[in-house]
Amino acid sequence: MNKTATNWLTGLLFLSVLSGLVYGVIFGGKNFNRYQKREDARNEVLVNEIRIKQQEQLIQVEKQKAEIRVQEAVGIAKSQSIIANSLSEHYLQYLAIQAQNAMAGDGTHSVIYVPSGLNGIPLVRTINDSN
Repeated sequence: MNKTATNWLTGLLFLSVLSGLVYGVIFGGKNFNRYQKREDARNEVLVNEIRIKQQEQLIQVEKQKAEIRVQEAVGIAKSQSIIANSLSEHYLQYLAIQAQNAMAGDGTHSVIYVPSGLNGIPLVRTINDSN
């Protein structure tokens, strides 16, 4: 084979490879882009499913917290009911007098309690030392 024929075959081979590469890039790139878009869509679906599960868990946690608050409120209401039923007006007056006696003996308090009204609830007034 002569040099011209070899150059011509080499050029033809080069053009074949080049055209194959161009064809592969053009059509293979489209296929790759379709594949990538499909994978991106699958990943997005999976991520959304995970987010939905997280939201469901958060909702469940908040429901449990709400139930705890309801149970605490029921307990507080029951305890207040028990206390309210056990306290009498005379017992409250007795507690007020005991508190006044304890504060009067302390010496650091400058508060005067004056019972007033029908139920004997004291009025509170702070005495200013400068007067």
